[in-house]
Amino acid sequence: MIRIKMLLWFCRRPTFWPHLIFLLLNKVRKGRDRPEDATQARSWSEKHKEPFADVLLKLGLLDEKGNIPKMPKNELEEARSKVASISTHMGGAADLELLYAVVTLLRAENVVETGVAYGWSSLAILSAQERSCINGSLVSVDMPYPLRNNENFVGMVVSKKYHDRWTLLRVPDRVGLRKAIGAFNSKIDLCHYDSDKSWYGRSFAYPILWASLRSGGIFISDDIQDNLFFKEFCEKVDSDFFVTEVRGKYIGILKKPEMAQSGA
Repeated sequence: MIRIKMLLWFCRRPTFWPHLIFLLLNKVRKGRDRPEDATQARSWSEKHKEPFADVLLKLGLLDEKGNIPKMPKNELEEARSKVASISTHMGGAADLELLYAVVTLLRAENVVETGVAYGWSSLAILSAQERSCINGSLVSVDMPYPLRNNENFVGMVVSKKYHDRWTLLRVPDRVGLRKAIGAFNSKIDLCHYDSDKSWYGRSFAYPILWASLRSGGIFISDDIQDNLFFKEFCEKVDSDFFVTEVRGKYIGILKKPEMAQSGA
């Protein structure tokens, strides 16, 4: 019965049909999200993980004093209060310290993220831009949650004062990624991936986001311990990669190679 309702939900939304086809194809494709794949991915992530501050240093973002910008506590407390006031659960927050610091230190103007839920990562990105006087904006892609009746809570922790620099596209990645990237007149400074964690979902989204990054741009992906795609992607693009860990989950970070400057 639930499957029929889900199918009808998609059928009423033609824009989402590409995502429905993707889900149906996954039923017959070779499994890439097996428990043994997750075990290998977690082992690889654990082997390569580094402290948060070390990663920022290796990314070339920290100044000589090594100061790491912190998200204001009052803003976090206000957001937690909003979430505590409702009973709907939409998953945990990303590594907000990492996102806030990277946006601030990279001075990221053009930012794309996938996966919003309550909007924790959106809040961290937008707060960093605002408080660091970065003339930038964020475009977020977040597919509505079928049959869960929680659409009204998506992005709820994002303060209204940030809405003028935030665009939320309520569509699947297969529709929204290129729209999000196309919203900017230049390459992207930072991409944060936190939507479809399946191997095939990542195999679609990673290359698109990676191609959209500018030279020296940063790509961040949550929950890389779920399968081996992040590891495989690192090997394919042959770029510097880093892994951090927070609350038992692993975050993968890639830096787009800097383009060599031609001589005069």
